[in-house]
This record gives sequence, structure tokens and C-alpha cells, in this order.
Amino acid sequence: MSTKHRQASRERGGRPMTRDEIARVIDEGPTGAVPSEIAEALGSYRLHLSSRDTDFDPRDHLVREEGGGWTLRLPPHASLGRPGSSGERLDRTGAMAGIAKAPVTTPHRPAWAASSVQARDAAQAAERVRLRRVGGRAVEPFYGVYPPDDRQVYWPAAYPWRCIGRVFTWSTWGSPSWSWSGAGVLVGPRHVLTAGHVCPWGSESWGMLFVPGYWDGSSALGAGAQSWTEHYRGWNTGDQVAANDIAVMKLYDPIGSWLGWMGTKVYDGDWEGGNYWTLAGYPGLIAGASRPSRQSGIPVLDDDEDGSAMELEHHGDSSPGDSGGPFFGFWDDGPYAVGTVSGGETISGGFLGIGDEDNNISAGGEALVDLVLWAQQNWP
Repeated sequence: MSTKHRQASRERGGRPMTRDEIARVIDEGPTGAVPSEIAEALGSYRLHLSSRDTDFDPRDHLVREEGGGWTLRLPPHASLGRPGSSGERLDRTGAMAGIAKAPVTTPHRPAWAASSVQARDAAQAAERVRLRRVGGRAVEPFYGVYPPDDRQVYWPAAYPWRCIGRVFTWSTWGSPSWSWSGAGVLVGPRHVLTAGHVCPWGSESWGMLFVPGYWDGSSALGAGAQSWTEHYRGWNTGDQVAANDIAVMKLYDPIGSWLGWMGTKVYDGDWEGGNYWTLAGYPGLIAGASRPSRQSGIPVLDDDEDGSAMELEHHGDSSPGDSGGPFFGFWDDGPYAVGTVSGGETISGGFLGIGDEDNNISAGGEALVDLVLWAQQNWP
């Protein structure tokens, strides 16, 4: 962080910027050209073929068509895409041994990426893990909307909006279509932060595809701006609790190095009530999940701790497809995610529902930052 940025942060008491402060930040253009190898990777679509048959050779299934085209006729044992290798829950004490603890992981904006802290608004286009709260109450994998729905579609070209993407999950590899989808955000060169319940826990044959800047069927950043997932990890916390509904994915391709990534930060209770936060994802209720949406100026109303994990309660709008998206704010040195969209709850407060409390929840705390630190250390 520069001296200028450190001074500005001290003047605010270390808190993130408010909506008014963000509105005064001038967009920044790129300071360098895109390296040729990265431009080629982003512009080239990579077609992956996988098969249970070790003798499978795609050249045996290529058929020349009249007019000069080609058809690839895949046998039943072959699939398009790249299956995952492993998904595990880690013992946090053992996993963090030897890793330097820190309250943050730093963001990164490549020199060739333009920056805009305000999203550029755009128009709309025409098996789950059961969670519980720290106190034992049931949680839906997403809660809902606090009318009116304030989410707005945005164009995901500039940093950091390009770091947010859609996650497609196959719980059974080889199925013709994905099983469910959510959202995630780049937090390292090949690392994606998402919600734990977006992952296919328990499956021995699975796949997860991350598409940053997903827009109408492909990435707005180029045909090659996507990657299949090799591994995913979460904390082994026994029963699944919303505060620990955190996972990190390792991508086969280092697209974070191409596009940049967000930092992560441990939430501070002193920030409660400030309209600092933005929630972004791919909800089906907005543009049919074909374009990203975001809501800004969200305050955290309360936080509940489960050891070093934390549930951040808020009234930001959230619905199916937002799960795993970042809950983040802006500091002078860049964007930091303090949570990942997890779920929601309804607490009955009295007779006829009077006093009921409805909250959406993002999972965060030291547990989130530690998992990203572990991933960056173990998956370079």
C-alpha cells in the first residue's frame, strides 16, 4: 500500500469506503499492454476431452463432413470437459501448521487491467448440503429478497468485477448437464473462493467449471477465460454450519494471473452498521443467471461467531445462484472479500410472526482468510 493509501486508510480508521467515498474514486486505465501469451490464452477456446477408457484416441472419432467441416462423435465413455481430482475437508489446526497467519490476503490488479470501483450497469437479458446456524437453527442455502429487489446487472470487464464468475457443478461426472450452479471469486493466481454447499461433497466422480465474467453463455473476457477445477477444500467442522460454509477451488489454469484477484480480510465488528458492502453473483431471478448482478451499500446488522468462523447477517438481496459470490468492500489499495454468500434464516419472534427476524448470511472470519492462505501456500 502506498503512503497516500495508508494515510487515507488511517483517516477512516481502517474501515472500507462508503458509497459516497466510492463515488468520488476516478476509474483507472491500464498501465501496460496485455502480454501476448495471455492475450492468446484468453482468446483461444480450449476443448477438453476426458474418458474412462485409457485407450481413447479422439482422432479415431473425427469424421470429415462435406463442405470441409469436421464432426467429433464421442463414444459413451467419453465426455467434454475436465473432471476434478479431489475434494476434501481439512483439519484446520494441522493444515495451518507452518503457515504464517495473517488477517488479510492481498488483492492483485494486473497492469493491463482497467479498474473501476463502481460497476457499469447493464440491462437484463430476456443436491444441496443442509446447513444450520451456530445456535443450531436451520438455514436455507439462500434466503430471499427484501423488496424492492435492488440487484442490478453489470458489465464485467473492468477489475475487480471481472474476478467474479459463475460456478457450474457436476455431482456425477459424465452427466450431459451440470447439477447446479453458484458463484465464486478469484482470490489468487488459480484460486477461487466459493460457498461450501456449491461443492459436490461425497462424490467420487465430479466436475466444477469456473467462468469469470460469465455473460450470455460464455465469458465477456474471451473464449479462453474459463477453467475446470482440479481440487477443492473446506474445513472439517463436523456438522455443516453456515459460519463455516466456505470452500476454495484450485483451477487447472492460472486465470487469476491473467485477470487479477480480490484480497480477503477478517471482518471487524467495528464496521457494523456501515453501508460498505457489495454482494455479487448469478441469481436465477436476475437475467436468468446469464449475466452477473450486484447490490451495493449493504450494512452488516450483526455477526455471530463459531470459533474463528463468523456469520455476517445482512439484508442484501440473495436468491438461488448467488451462493458462493463475494461479500466485499473497497479499501484504498483494492477490493477485499470479508465473506462468501451462504444462506439465510427466519427467527420467529412472537405471536403471529410479530418480531420475526429475517436475515441473509455470508460466511467469513479468520476461517475464510486461513483457507485462502492455505490454498495459496499449497497450490502455487
